[in-house]
Amino acid sequence: MTLPPLHLLRTFDVAARHLSFKKAATELHVTPSAVSHQIKQLEDLIGMPLFLRVNRGLRLTQAGLFYSEKVAGGMEQLHKATQQLSQRFGRPVLRASILPFMAAELVIPSLESFQRQHPDIELRIETSVQNADFDSGEVDVAIRFGLGDWPGLASEKLSGIIGSPVCSPAYAREHDLSSIEDIRRCKLIGLPADARDAWKLLVEKAALEDFTPQHTLTVDSLLAASRAAEQGLGVGIGVFPLMSPLVDSGRLVTPFNIWVPVPEGYYLVWRSEDRDRPDIHAFCEWMREQFGSLPLPHGLKMSEIQLS
Repeated sequence: MTLPPLHLLRTFDVAARHLSFKKAATELHVTPSAVSHQIKQLEDLIGMPLFLRVNRGLRLTQAGLFYSEKVAGGMEQLHKATQQLSQRFGRPVLRASILPFMAAELVIPSLESFQRQHPDIELRIETSVQNADFDSGEVDVAIRFGLGDWPGLASEKLSGIIGSPVCSPAYAREHDLSSIEDIRRCKLIGLPADARDAWKLLVEKAALEDFTPQHTLTVDSLLAASRAAEQGLGVGIGVFPLMSPLVDSGRLVTPFNIWVPVPEGYYLVWRSEDRDRPDIHAFCEWMREQFGSLPLPHGLKMSEIQLS
């Protein structure tokens, strides 16, 4: 039997997935009659029906069900092969999903060094507080906040995290902040849902009795929280060493000498099957350099805080 043309197999794959010529036509940007005509061509070529028309709908025949599984697998293999062809023999395009604050304050300001070290790699950055969907094939590497346990993915810890209250220099002066007890009269900025226990951990570390943190403002990202603190809207939880440059530049201050280890960390994450990709290795090495250059404020050392 002669192999049917690829465009007919593509149409069959989409129609079998939707069990609707109309929905298949929408995905393929053609008319429903064109889809119906191509399916008829395919059925004539292979000499058997693939769909049953029932109650104004579609159902796969036994032959259609068997064929749809094989064709879907073949289309997926072609898709992966095309991606790999570009990755291995074309100019590498690395799609990285990075948390918004990290992208704005660390990655983008330093991108020139990555481009200088790796002029052959085209880096495409997507910023989101949501975990990137590796199954979609739309991302190659990501930086995530968590404990490093993402099923089906390889991960490497990029940095541990410690927290400390931060605010603008003006806010610290206006409210005469010096002791952690002063936090009781401050407006508090709530962190994203991922870090909702940060204030609770800080209160426990500081042994603040009869104090339950109440947020006067809650935002959906660390970037928004840091901007709110810079604008003098209250006191937020600073995430270090990531936020060290903001303290070094005077945009924020750490008014209380209290540092809280956080169980989570920042992790580099990629698909297990991509572990040998040179562009991912290059990006990960560059990110290690960026984090390695971040000191903690006031000469502190992460190991000392984690053990305290």
